[in-house]
Amino acid sequence: MFVTTASDKHFLLASDFDQTLSFNDSGLVLSELIGVSGFQEKVDGLARCNLVQQGGELAYLIRHDPEFRGIRREHLVETGRLVRLRKDIPALVDFLARGLDGCRFSFFVISAAPREVVQSALAGVVSPDHIYGTESSTTRHRVKFSPLLACLPGTERLPSSSSWKPSSA
Repeated sequence: MFVTTASDKHFLLASDFDQTLSFNDSGLVLSELIGVSGFQEKVDGLARCNLVQQGGELAYLIRHDPEFRGIRREHLVETGRLVRLRKDIPALVDFLARGLDGCRFSFFVISAAPREVVQSALAGVVSPDHIYGTESSTTRHRVKFSPLLACLPGTERLPSSSSWKPSSA
């Protein structure tokens, strides 16, 4: 490990989750888990009518599609466990945490996928406080995305630079 100094350059690396860190779309995995067919057709239909920005389809379907209305938090967590990560993601995160001589890296994941899915998939690899995804409120019986909590691509926000204090590795 390199010793960090005040003169080190600090780089922020942010990555999407679905099909970037993983091989498949978490929405497809979730739909297979709960037995809903036609996920890709639903996504294609949303894209054709420009109703939802690309990447925000799953949150939209959970909120509006009757076949997805029974989703519970446990479904989202299990979906994350089933998502297949690219094999070198742990090595990449470890490399970024170690840094290079004169360089430090802070790695964040920003996704329109439900936060519970991304956190479950990256458990033990990326710290939960470095994961930003669509926020949901959960009750005992279902997951609910309210318009105020939903986070579509391009609207996710990291803490402002004045409040963001990366931990020293």
